[in-house]
Amino acid sequence: MGDGRLTLTKQSLLFETSGGTTIGFDLPTLRLVRLTDVHIVELAYSIQGELRSASFRVVCTFADGTERDELPPREDPFRMSLFRAITGGVLARFLADHSSAKVEGLAPMTDEKFEARMGDLETNISLFPDKKQYDEDVWWDEDLHKRSQELAQSEPQVWDDPFRDRLLYTGADPSMNVDNAFEKLDLLQEDWANGRLSPSQRAKSVAMDYKAEVHQAEMGYESEEGESPEAWKKSAARLLESEKRLGVDVLDLV
Repeated sequence: MGDGRLTLTKQSLLFETSGGTTIGFDLPTLRLVRLTDVHIVELAYSIQGELRSASFRVVCTFADGTERDELPPREDPFRMSLFRAITGGVLARFLADHSSAKVEGLAPMTDEKFEARMGDLETNISLFPDKKQYDEDVWWDEDLHKRSQELAQSEPQVWDDPFRDRLLYTGADPSMNVDNAFEKLDLLQEDWANGRLSPSQRAKSVAMDYKAEVHQAEMGYESEEGESPEAWKKSAARLLESEKRLGVDVLDLV
């Protein structure tokens, strides 16, 4: 079908090609919307009872008009915001508003497993180091260091990542406490983008994202671009506004 743009309306998901052709997928016919990779959106839909599928490669367009045909790698600090921009605009809304859609082949996350991850993540956020330790990346608080290492012992089991293919090591150094919390949030975003989280679980995940960003401001951290801690407050405020448009009041869940 070539290049084009994906747009979600109240009735359908539209694909507008560069040549001017528009293909619509009515929401009642959609059976599955998920990310098969960080930049591939896959749809499964039915036409007169026949199940068909289509895959779309996402291209990110930036404010200056430039495009990137792949999302940044996992270590890129802007990856999460771009990932949310895609999934929040298309997949999240579909999953939140159309939770009765069939999800063949996907195993929903149990409440027990989800709450274990929420508990781990909340503890992780509470272990963010003070600004001095964060900036110098040196442990001066041995009690905080010890508690961080204790959390690291249970992380692989809680997040089903025994070899730490995705997880970092909480407690390895102060900055890794922060980086690992956002890696866990990234994992949760992939879970709900792939249909494994219920709408209420997704909302709680977003609330934890908000809490992490606010806590960075409280700790006095500068942003990745070297901006003042106020930048984290602004980022958290944008998250609130984005979720309100989806009908989610994050502050009710914090």
